[in-house]
Amino acid sequence: MKKLVCLLMALVMAATMLAGCGSQDSAGRDDGKIQIKVQYLCGRMNLDLEAVLEEKFPNVDIVTDELVGTPDYIVAKEMEYNLEPDIYLYEGLSHMDDKIIAEKFYDLSQEEFVNHFYLSAVSECINEDGGLYYLPGPVYVYGIVYDKTAFQELGLDVPHSYTEFVNLLNEVRAMNLKGTEPDENDPDAQVTVDVEPFVPTVKWPDMWTFIFDSYIYDDYIKGVDNALWLDRYQQGNESMIGHMEGAAEKLIQLFDDGILSPAFWEVRAPVRTAKLYRYHTSLMTIECQSAQGFNEREHADTPDNLHEIGMMPFYTSDEADTDYLISMPRCYFGMTKRAAQDEAKREAILAIFHFLSTMEGQDLMIEGGGGEINLLKESNLTDAPFYDEVRNTFRGGRVITRFNFAGKSGAVESYMHATTPDLAAGKISVEDWLKEADRVRDEALESKPAAEQSYGTVKETLTMEETAVVVGEAYLHATGAEIGIVPCRASFGMKNRLYQGDITDSAIDTVMTTRMSVGTVTEDPNHVNLVTVKITGQQLMDLLEENKDTFVGLAGLDVVYDPSRPEGERYVSIKYRGKEIGPEDEFIAASVKGAVKSLPVAASYDGLVFRDMFISYLDSVGGEISGAPQSLKIVK
Repeated sequence: MKKLVCLLMALVMAATMLAGCGSQDSAGRDDGKIQIKVQYLCGRMNLDLEAVLEEKFPNVDIVTDELVGTPDYIVAKEMEYNLEPDIYLYEGLSHMDDKIIAEKFYDLSQEEFVNHFYLSAVSECINEDGGLYYLPGPVYVYGIVYDKTAFQELGLDVPHSYTEFVNLLNEVRAMNLKGTEPDENDPDAQVTVDVEPFVPTVKWPDMWTFIFDSYIYDDYIKGVDNALWLDRYQQGNESMIGHMEGAAEKLIQLFDDGILSPAFWEVRAPVRTAKLYRYHTSLMTIECQSAQGFNEREHADTPDNLHEIGMMPFYTSDEADTDYLISMPRCYFGMTKRAAQDEAKREAILAIFHFLSTMEGQDLMIEGGGGEINLLKESNLTDAPFYDEVRNTFRGGRVITRFNFAGKSGAVESYMHATTPDLAAGKISVEDWLKEADRVRDEALESKPAAEQSYGTVKETLTMEETAVVVGEAYLHATGAEIGIVPCRASFGMKNRLYQGDITDSAIDTVMTTRMSVGTVTEDPNHVNLVTVKITGQQLMDLLEENKDTFVGLAGLDVVYDPSRPEGERYVSIKYRGKEIGPEDEFIAASVKGAVKSLPVAASYDGLVFRDMFISYLDSVGGEISGAPQSLKIVK
């Protein structure tokens, strides 16, 4: 059945099936716009995307929600309590359990826009049940970055096969080239060093996988049979014995052919960067498209020493079409089944996904414009000479995503990475190496995360607004102030909620008010940690007016809040000890300084750590938060 699903997917990718977004605009309703909640990882989504989507799809109202704190914990809790948004724009989707993905996400495999992506890109997203529940956003693409200027000066040809690459390494080494670098013991002195043809860093497992995954992909991972083997292996139902011996031998061959060296396990990323771009004491390394920016920054003050660089793929054999690049998606996008239950919303989101599966949509998806590349068949590779040697690799769809042997834990990769030098040196046999990888895989599948210490319980899940008041009460406990001020969704506020169940470190860190994480302040303390200020009733109303587009939690006060009212009129009633506050009333208020920066500080709590403060508050209430604060009434 799995094989059939994979074959059907290939057919889907090869043919245009359903209509695009032309008919989707009919999803608009006379009774108002369709509200679509998009949740994205902090610092990832291009904030222009909301406006662009609302302009292109005037029948929708996009509401964005930023994942901050501990995103994996938040997403897990949302799904546990059926609080997930309509769209996730989140790189963590690829690390989630396949069964949870299948349970919570809408299957996109039959949608026409899937055909916009390279098959290799989409196949990496296929679930163990054959469904396609999310698609890739823009990616960092890793290949071999080389010094084009040095190649031209030395008369070196760019290789186009495995053998040509090995011959290039030998040719450069035979030249016995010398260069200079700063002395490690005396930065003001220079030392003469050998110019190396290829200096990657494989100090960490993720960098090791760029080499291993690309060089073994064709023979051991590519294709339906290999994909099925990998799927069974990840579930503990296959062994490396009988399948991966050749992959281990290929890894050893990389050492024998001079592509890998044990020394590379000690090379830190800044070292390989400096050797290639700054000192020109290596000719090649492994890097992504950001190499162009790294290269220019290294010579911002020395432009005459700037070399031209380019990228080539990993040539894994002498056969045609065995050149590969490795991609690391910045995000994935998927629709939740909860959203898909509403037909109009489902059709509107599919129209949005059709747009996100175009060059314009992909280019708008990520904040900052960091030069990310999309995995569409109509790629956004620029005409820059940097990409000349990888254009055919892209056109052939040979851009692959890294895979993990132990589900998504990375445990097997960590073991293989650490022991590869011993394997190459013959200190461990291929058979023993593979058997130990199986054991590590089994251990990873059987292991469960260590239970976190619980400091108390929440009897029922709170809203963000209710949680803000609880956090404000913790402020009062810590400072003895009369009122606590906690903005929601603000730069110096709180952006999450407390979920039903144990209050662990993860739960506390999730609601931690912005920039309250540590007690040691390295910058201006007046803009970081908890403070108390003197505030009048009028100043409080002015502060609420400044934050009228969001909610401000007010602890120590009885508040009636009506979100249906116009901005600036939503606080129906604010009372202190049973009496409506007046403009002349004065209070001592506790807050993060950034939220009350216009008011003079009465006391500063620079050494207070949020987690410790909240645990102390929990102790004061018997370790239990029974439910919504009684001081807050939100009009339904």
